[in-house]
Amino acid sequence: MNGQTTHNDALNILWLAPNFNHYKARFLNHLAQQIDVKLTILSGTGRKAMGDEEIDEDWYFTHHRLDVSKSNFGKSKIVRTFIKANFNQFDWILIPAEKKNLLLFLYALTLKDKSTKTKLFSYNHPILKSGNGKTSLLDKLLTKFYYRKLDRVIFYTKESCEWAIQKKLIKPEKAFWANNTIDTQEVGKFYDYHLPPQNRPKLIFIGRLITSKRINDLITYYKLLKINIPNLTMDVIGDGPEKDLIRKATKKHKDITWHGALVDESKIAPIMGEASLVFIPGHSGLSINHAFAYGRPYITLHGPSHAPELQYIEEGINGYVLGNDIRNNVNILSELMLNRKILEQLCENAKNKGEYLSVDNWVDQFKTSLQNG
Repeated sequence: MNGQTTHNDALNILWLAPNFNHYKARFLNHLAQQIDVKLTILSGTGRKAMGDEEIDEDWYFTHHRLDVSKSNFGKSKIVRTFIKANFNQFDWILIPAEKKNLLLFLYALTLKDKSTKTKLFSYNHPILKSGNGKTSLLDKLLTKFYYRKLDRVIFYTKESCEWAIQKKLIKPEKAFWANNTIDTQEVGKFYDYHLPPQNRPKLIFIGRLITSKRINDLITYYKLLKINIPNLTMDVIGDGPEKDLIRKATKKHKDITWHGALVDESKIAPIMGEASLVFIPGHSGLSINHAFAYGRPYITLHGPSHAPELQYIEEGINGYVLGNDIRNNVNILSELMLNRKILEQLCENAKNKGEYLSVDNWVDQFKTSLQNG
């Protein structure tokens, strides 16, 4: 941890992160740099062989890493022992409001009953979900239980916050929001916004190579688009259990380049700068922020598993969430890449949205959420 000066009245936060990837580490480091924040991270080992990437830098936060997988984090005795030993030194403790963390949350509530200062909060989606992105009655009941017992809930988007209040899942005085984001400052170190190259249409996929991302659909769309746009190329950034689908595609289609997992913006920036747009058919979350940080439109397909960041997409303004008509979708994507005027306007709008979703704004919103009340 770098040396940092903090005031005695600084927010002292313990952030539980069963899966601590590079996105999370970088934007939390900006929170930790605030003179009125003291941040400690308690992380596990994450998800094995699922394309997650961790980075090790000289962070401003204190980091304790336990040898516990994400799936076991919520029921681990090692985690409970750490929290019990350190509970009272923190003003706020973040516990992700997820079903797998219910036992840990119940344990934390027993510690909170004996504490005079420590409060519990979460930073999350508006409602718990089960398989295939569906919400069951149990999900709804557990969501209400979490929100009733938590002292504060910070939602990933303003829209999520307002929706949860409207659905009477949470009392308005407990509900706050901070736009989930990536480290936009890190992008800015290696990238100055510019429009895509003329007459060199290129798709880019950036994310983990997992089933929910619909890798097969990505390849299908590429082949169909290639009929309309013979000089189309595609870059794929990411790794994961479905990497063989991409590896096979690169052998059949020489215009597809697979870069593997990249977490350094210095390596990502040259690739993103050449892209016309970002296309991820399946689950979309922070990849939307990543695209907008580079001023690139984001395209995905309707599906059940999208994260709240989907609300950052303004249809036909900075991207599209397309339906199930493949032919119509291919036509829209083709026009986007072939009509320079439309593409340039979407890029400009994406850049503007990326500036609004900056990590600086996130820090301000997050601090306000905990300081308020």
